Amino acid sequence: MKLVKKDIAVELRTVIDDRGEKELSIIKQIGNYVKKENIEVISFIEKTNEFGDVENLITIRPNKINIKRSGKVSMNQQFIKGKETECLYRHPYGSFLLEIMTKSITHQSLADDREGKVIIQYDVKVNKEESRYHHLTLTYMEAKLR
Repeated sequence: MKLVKKDIAVELRTVIDDRGEKELSIIKQIGNYVKKENIEVISFIEKTNEFGDVENLITIRPNKINIKRSGKVSMNQQFIKGKETECLYRHPYGSFLLEIMTKSITHQSLADDREGKVIIQYDVKVNKEESRYHHLTLTYMEAKLR
């Protein structure tokens, strides 16, 4: 059981399609990467103007991705292909229920000669209202820190 640890550059890109209106969010940070057997764990701190620092912990397993955010914004999203999951999204102005239907998950592990990548396509209903399509792309590669 070999344990791999690296500093990584992370880009988390989300496109939300709300009946043709597209919204793009991009987060770029330096973070930490740990791999043990077939589980990859990525952690980084997202610097936001509105909510301060938000810790992100992303756990990647075969056919299951977990994204946990904590700080003034918190949620614990689970993505399992073909399954519906729920999570509570909390922020300083209130909280709401997210119902997530994961349509597809594509994953390529980080290796010496290539970046790691996760692509998740899913629908989200907020507080039981109409669902919106989301396309999340997470790329991560070894960071060359000085």
